[in-house]
Amino acid sequence: MPSATGVVAPTGLLKDGTLTVCTDPEYPPMEYYKNGTSGDLTGFDSDGATALATLWGLKVSFTITSFDGLMPGLQAKRCDILWSALYLSAKRLEVADGAPFMVTGPGLIVPTANTDITSSDNLAGKTVAVQGGGVNEQTLKDLSAKFVAAGKGAITIQAYPKTAETVAAVTNGKADALIETDVAVADMVSKSTGKLKELKGFFPTETKFGVFTAKGSELSKAVSAGLQTLQATGTLAKIANSYGLDPTKISTK
Repeated sequence: MPSATGVVAPTGLLKDGTLTVCTDPEYPPMEYYKNGTSGDLTGFDSDGATALATLWGLKVSFTITSFDGLMPGLQAKRCDILWSALYLSAKRLEVADGAPFMVTGPGLIVPTANTDITSSDNLAGKTVAVQGGGVNEQTLKDLSAKFVAAGKGAITIQAYPKTAETVAAVTNGKADALIETDVAVADMVSKSTGKLKELKGFFPTETKFGVFTAKGSELSKAVSAGLQTLQATGTLAKIANSYGLDPTKISTK
């Protein structure tokens, strides 16, 4: 049956009438708890998932998962979709289908007093914090390998389970810098009470965030089409504006 929007809900859901979404609510402004530690979820991804469910005339249910358990959770069929600020990397697309929704890329944060890091070349021999298991960590590994090949110092990579731990590493002097996806950088800096600053232009913003479904799932095409509808109606742009994100970076193709 068509929903109130006239769109027919896809088949193959884990639970009839409900869109189940895997997410890690530790990443403002994309997904986080309204009160900080529990309760209702908010953020661009959370609202986007709710909008997708509404488009299909469904309820939304969030399955809370640690960052490193997101893809395994999808593969174990604990959710219908995975929408939690993950890049559409080649490695992830080997094991799941993905539909783009936003152009993004890495950003760099350093202590406010830092003056010796002015380009990515200055990261040679430095210690850089990163949330482990993602594309940003691989970016550091690739950059470090280039430094070593050129006879420069390797990057000491400090990988942490949570983004808050990467911030603490820099503010406590354990790391010289941290690398994080650009959508989260402004939020981290604003909450640092003047201790941190963003360095722009270090890395290209040519990656895309994606919504993932099980490889070969009958939901994959429906998710892609649904995201395109939400972009065409301006829904995703409206959500982006509400969280201080650039609506021109919405991209569903």
